[in-house]
Amino acid sequence: MAVGVLLAWTPTDNGPTLCPFAAITGHACPGCGLTRAMAYLVRGDLDRAVVYHPLSLVLALGIAVWAVWLIGNRRRGWRPPSIKAVNIALIAAGVLLLGVWFTRMATGTLPPV
Repeated sequence: MAVGVLLAWTPTDNGPTLCPFAAITGHACPGCGLTRAMAYLVRGDLDRAVVYHPLSLVLALGIAVWAVWLIGNRRRGWRPPSIKAVNIALIAAGVLLLGVWFTRMATGTLPPV
């Protein structure tokens, strides 16, 4: 369903800012641009997806891994990952998001808000 919504929606920089961080500070947050990037990604426009957020491909890979696990869990009874593994993955994702955000701030390549 989410893919259908992303395909039906045309990404634009002219819409309202929905991010509370960006609305308050006037600067993009670490996740700003991901929705537009994913919309371009489902259309097959990898270049524009990466321009809007360099981690869009990582997010897409994570969603694919989660979907495979979900199917395996329902059909084959795969056990969920340990809490430790989930915490490590979440911390790694946070570090990646902040690293990309600081790099984009330093280089002036944050997406428009």
